[in-house]
Amino acid sequence: MDRKVLKCTHRVGRHCGSTSIRDICEYFGISDIEEPLCFGLGEGLGFWYLKDIPLSPSILIHVRTYPLEKNFFTNLGVPFKWEQFSERAKALEALIKKIYNNQPALIQTDIYYLPYFNSSTHFPGHAIVVWGVSEKKREFYVSDTKHPDLLSVPFDYMEQALYSTEGFFKSLGNQFTPPFLLSLPPDMEKVLKRAIFNTSYNMLNPSSPQEGIKAMRRWIEEIDTWAQLEDWRWTARFTYQVIEKRGTGGGGFRLLYGDFLKEAAQYIPLLRERHLIDKMYRLGEKWREVAYGFKEISEGDPTFTNMRPLLEELYHMEYSFHLTMVKLLSSS
Repeated sequence: MDRKVLKCTHRVGRHCGSTSIRDICEYFGISDIEEPLCFGLGEGLGFWYLKDIPLSPSILIHVRTYPLEKNFFTNLGVPFKWEQFSERAKALEALIKKIYNNQPALIQTDIYYLPYFNSSTHFPGHAIVVWGVSEKKREFYVSDTKHPDLLSVPFDYMEQALYSTEGFFKSLGNQFTPPFLLSLPPDMEKVLKRAIFNTSYNMLNPSSPQEGIKAMRRWIEEIDTWAQLEDWRWTARFTYQVIEKRGTGGGGFRLLYGDFLKEAAQYIPLLRERHLIDKMYRLGEKWREVAYGFKEISEGDPTFTNMRPLLEELYHMEYSFHLTMVKLLSSS
């Protein structure tokens, strides 16, 4: 046998990580799970402010946490660790073996090397699922977020996409398959409260100055200097794309997280009673307003100073929401 394609349980989604997690969950036994729940249980909401990276744009913001996949499976009680490799060829060999063992693989990739993206920018950490392989044609078959059908990725491209050391996140062939059939935890209220609390607590108490509410403060303080960047136009455009276009579901993931809170309110009525769902949706709309402000700059003059009042408003909305959530859940 030189070709095998597993039964694909992919559904079109909004974000690469939460869509891939949902697809894997359905294959391994959870048939009624939706993407927003995957994002929320993955404690996906976050903020990064990254400078001095050896790429363009010169300054990069990111609006979700990095360990989404790890957080999700850990919250389900599933041991999680990215399988990594010392050699590129071994990463491909492991993928092929998984498919022949009827195990689709959740993997992290750099979109620069995925041929169907046609991207001129490195963007690592992009999650997709591998469902099949043809050794004769030397290609894998994968599902990816907004594409309804399986896509082919030649071995040579997959090797580079999997084993990327470009940019701000490194991947050494990162791949994961759950070790057993999955189910939602019986104590969903407790698990959801923990995931929501962790999300807001980590925004307020980040592990590094590049993350969370402190990084948002730094963004505001340095926004005037963006006009001095050689690639200021692309930096502004990429900021717009990261918030609104690149798999966030719009509004910097805040609209997707609002949908999660709406689902979670079935178990935690306080979320609706305290209007926290509505507040998150308003945050999403404010992020969307910020995104289009940067889009306008990218098409005109480097008037970054004009963004300061809007970013201040956004900062205070974020801080107020997460502080309220931490206080509410720490006492409930």
